[in-house]
Amino acid sequence: MTIQFLRQILLGNAFLIAICAASQAIAGVPIKINAWGIHQGGQIVYRYQIENNSASTIYQADLGLNSPGKELPGKPWSLNFAYSDVPVPLDAAYCKPFYFMDCTIAVFQFDYMPEPKTNISMRGVENNMIPPPKVLSGAHYIRPGTRSSVAEIYIPIGYQSPGYLTSFGEVSLLDNNTRNPDGTIVTDAVIPFTQVDVTPPALSFTLSPGMLWPPNDKLVAINATIAVHDDYDPEPEIKLESITASEPLAAGDIQDAQLGTDDRDFYLAAKRAGNNQAGRIYTVTYSATDGSGNKATASATVSVAHDQGK
Repeated sequence: MTIQFLRQILLGNAFLIAICAASQAIAGVPIKINAWGIHQGGQIVYRYQIENNSASTIYQADLGLNSPGKELPGKPWSLNFAYSDVPVPLDAAYCKPFYFMDCTIAVFQFDYMPEPKTNISMRGVENNMIPPPKVLSGAHYIRPGTRSSVAEIYIPIGYQSPGYLTSFGEVSLLDNNTRNPDGTIVTDAVIPFTQVDVTPPALSFTLSPGMLWPPNDKLVAINATIAVHDDYDPEPEIKLESITASEPLAAGDIQDAQLGTDDRDFYLAAKRAGNNQAGRIYTVTYSATDGSGNKATASATVSVAHDQGK
């Protein structure tokens, strides 16, 4: 198959990932690649940090493999075994690597693809340790008992994908301190990402006014005041999910409500059926979704009472 490289953006001394050599992927290697996402400036930012709890020093990290044994050159962010790709607009994507690593963002096209796809890759060595290590042989490493800096990939909203949080990375070990159960030395290990943010945001809101009176069929402006908090994402995405009512609605009873957007101002009709002793109850539902895809919903009501004693 022919790869047609249409364009490349090189960040630093970037390079494309070559076919990865077979790794000694072993169970129980105490190395983690933590992954999570946040919203920032109208984009999804996927973040990665390596925790090295092994007895060996990591001298190279290669992130974004599809799965063990499924690597292809220039296609590390494939999302399934068929090598599907993430169609991110090239000019909108950006990669901030681990410290002392390189990133490549490139457009390519295999001969079986109807249109070009975008590839984002990271590879290199790391030297921003916690705590800072001594430098060995003029190179930089992730020493045992340390964590890497945080690498980031910026993706436009609408192009986010679970694959950025469920992929794999390969780490290369410098010394002979880590071994397989059969005693063979581990030189490389394929590590699945650990999605550290698995909790939905905390979402609550109030509607003002909460009661419409008198029931004169006029439209009343409603405002939603929303409070949201997430453990990782400082700006979860807010969406107006639905507005329903406890009795049939006529055309125009709900106006200027943009479902699927962060719409906090709309109009509801101060109307209810004359024989409905319970009055009309509007139920408004919002959602909050963090950058890791965890979603919470909450609802509040606006009532149109049957009478002032209700």
